Amino acid sequence: MRLYRRTALIVWLAIVAASAWWTARHVAFTADLTAFLPASSGRLERLLVEQLREGVASRTMLVAIEGGAPPELAGLSRELARGLAADRRFDYVTNGAAEFTQGARALGLRHRYLLSPQVSPERFSEPSLARALRENLERLSTLEGTAFKTMIARDPTGELRSLAEAAGQSAPASRHGVWFSGDGRRALLLVQTRASGMDAVRQQEAADVVAVAFRLTGAGPEYRALVSGPGVFAALTREAIEHDTRWLTGLAGALVLLILVLVYRSPGPVALSALPVLTGLLVGVAAVGALFGTVHGITLAFGATVIGEAVDYPSYVFTQRKPGEAIIDILARVWPTLRLAVLTTVFGSLALLLSSLQGLAQLGVLSMAGVLAAGLVTRWVLPALAPGRGAPPPRALPFNLVRAGLAMRRAAWVVWTLLALALAFIAVRHDRIWDDDLGHLSPLPASGRDLHERLSADLRAPTMGYLLIATAASREAALEKSERLAPVLQSWIGGGVLEGFDMAARYLPSAKTQERRRATLPDAQDLHRSLARALRGMPYRADAFAPFERDVEAARLGPLLTMEDLRGTGLDLKVQSLLAAGNGEWHALIPLRGVRDPERLRSLAGRLPADASASFLDLKAESDRLIGGYRSQALALAGLGAVAIALLLWFGLRSLRKALRVMLPVYAAIAMTVACLALLGIGLSLFHLVSLLLVLGIGLNYALFFNQAEPGTDIEQGTSLALSVCFLTTFAAFGCLATSRIPILSAIGLTVSIGCALSLLNAMILGQVRGRVRGAS
Repeated sequence: MRLYRRTALIVWLAIVAASAWWTARHVAFTADLTAFLPASSGRLERLLVEQLREGVASRTMLVAIEGGAPPELAGLSRELARGLAADRRFDYVTNGAAEFTQGARALGLRHRYLLSPQVSPERFSEPSLARALRENLERLSTLEGTAFKTMIARDPTGELRSLAEAAGQSAPASRHGVWFSGDGRRALLLVQTRASGMDAVRQQEAADVVAVAFRLTGAGPEYRALVSGPGVFAALTREAIEHDTRWLTGLAGALVLLILVLVYRSPGPVALSALPVLTGLLVGVAAVGALFGTVHGITLAFGATVIGEAVDYPSYVFTQRKPGEAIIDILARVWPTLRLAVLTTVFGSLALLLSSLQGLAQLGVLSMAGVLAAGLVTRWVLPALAPGRGAPPPRALPFNLVRAGLAMRRAAWVVWTLLALALAFIAVRHDRIWDDDLGHLSPLPASGRDLHERLSADLRAPTMGYLLIATAASREAALEKSERLAPVLQSWIGGGVLEGFDMAARYLPSAKTQERRRATLPDAQDLHRSLARALRGMPYRADAFAPFERDVEAARLGPLLTMEDLRGTGLDLKVQSLLAAGNGEWHALIPLRGVRDPERLRSLAGRLPADASASFLDLKAESDRLIGGYRSQALALAGLGAVAIALLLWFGLRSLRKALRVMLPVYAAIAMTVACLALLGIGLSLFHLVSLLLVLGIGLNYALFFNQAEPGTDIEQGTSLALSVCFLTTFAAFGCLATSRIPILSAIGLTVSIGCALSLLNAMILGQVRGRVRGAS
């Protein structure tokens, strides 16, 4: 064995061993789709995204039971809630029943004078007390008053009632003592998991616990438990990515293997063809892990593209073999063209590598490192492992792509016509070919998204579509600032700008507000005198309101309400979801409900006084802006990659005219592919741009080898067989991706499948072949 062969094998084995060791010891895999979402540019947007990923909202599960009459559904709701409340995987469970809300009710009763915005000195004056007592007499004769009859002695001024009414405005409908949907078809529960919403494994465990607990209620087969929420989405996404990664990669590998076995008729070339693929995949994953720390499941599934691309390189070698010819001799003929093919794909991945999106950058690293490693293995390792001449030549195919291309040259006008139509169609629809909806990246079916929207509406869960964010140096200052905003927001509601809002200060007023309310409470003697005078002429006992007097005195002398007091009531989770800290600041999040005119609201928010200033955030508009920015960046980087490829081809072919003849069929195919996708009603996303870059790299390979074909020679047969095998293996790999449930992988697979087919066809019709047809009549 020559020295260079031994050296090539040693270096290859060392790289493979190092990549395998690094991957096994240091690389972690993730299914978090946010790696493929735009990184928010502003601090407030980043804060909100972090809250949605790791905060209380991410741990919320929405549960519904349907399939029967309301009384039976209510009973199942109570049984399920009790079963889940006993499980340590859940921090909080409620269905609106008294047994799950008594903590919040007790806290509200104990601290009502610190929580109620109605508390003022006039509230406890003789005229005000007399008016409240008369209203209570009238209310006792009504159904509404019956519900508060037991509380009148402790709360004649109605503080607890006003708090309950305010809370009821944002609470779900109630039937038989538990929460229900408005139409009475579903009993509702709200569950907070202990695990983070992004911990897909533990979220799946929690969802399984809900399913088991529901079965243990003894519900019949006609009843169903429906579960939704960010954690459920994370679990379903992880399952879809893992399933498609295993299944599609395995299927693509099997199809590629079948094609190679049928063509080569010998296990040697088939086994050798796998080495560049496996080496490229291993080196690519290790490179991604080394640069990013984690490898996304989608990036791993993207390895199927390495299978489809990298297997081409040994195919370009083995299919050119003449009887008795050694691998090193074949490489001497085809390596200059093959080298250009490898480098054009590497340069085409440059746009991905430089992307600000971590997910796209991972795809770029995997593609560049994998393809480059596969090319080098083809050039240096295959000759070292298979230096002999004994392998049989590959099977001849019943068709010849080079000859077919020459025959179709007469129909080149059809291609030019289709290209003109495609360009005209793109020009007319240029403002409608893009898809900026981030929801289309989710592997969840539309039914799952619809269920979440329906349950969120039933539970009246606050949405984060429109927000005001009050920022201050401390939590207390943020609470105070949001309290100053409350009257302004009430005026906006009166003006029809929005329907409602929520804020943490409703459940945990600032210390300053609590102190002010506490200071307005009269001392025991003053309250007793005012109450005695107010009772004159009324049919109440003189000591009927002694509990009221004791509660006021206890509140006047007692401590302020703190976050610790809220623990275990469910209100602590509410406050945590509406308060956030970051970068030395505190932010009060104020979700807005029923926003009718976002632009007017933005204008009003911009004119708020300095002591009540807040930032208005429209998440849909922000996401559209970010997507547009990343698309512009991707287009600019794609242009940079195209220029780099053009310079590479010009240098490699030593002719600008030849370089243009190689590029023309591929760019025409890209334009036709975009038009095809638009005709299919598919909007272009960032990931379709990724796919078009892959089409560029693969299509240039076809054009380069057509450019080297010599009709009437052995090279013609070898080129035809090489292009046939390479197209079939690429189409098999990307065709598998096109069937994925994950929109990102499906977009890549469908686009590359269409693009590669059109690239091959255009290269056959528009490409240039060397020499003339020998022996043609």
